Amino acid sequence: MIHEHTVEILYHFTCGRCKGWWSHAHTPTMNKKDEFEIERPTKLMYCPHCGEDGKVKIKKGFKGV
Repeated sequence: MIHEHTVEILYHFTCGRCKGWWSHAHTPTMNKKDEFEIERPTKLMYCPHCGEDGKVKIKKGFKGV
């Protein structure tokens, strides 16, 4: 018997406007630098709290795993 698994990463966002936070699960594909950046950083995300649209970037100082 073999049990299989997959991997999922939770990205945690903080709105630049209202400072509300939310999470988004994503099955990872590592980029060329083996970093956890979202694949299309120019894609706009909207805050589910206040509706503000904005680009996303990794928080300054985040080291990852």
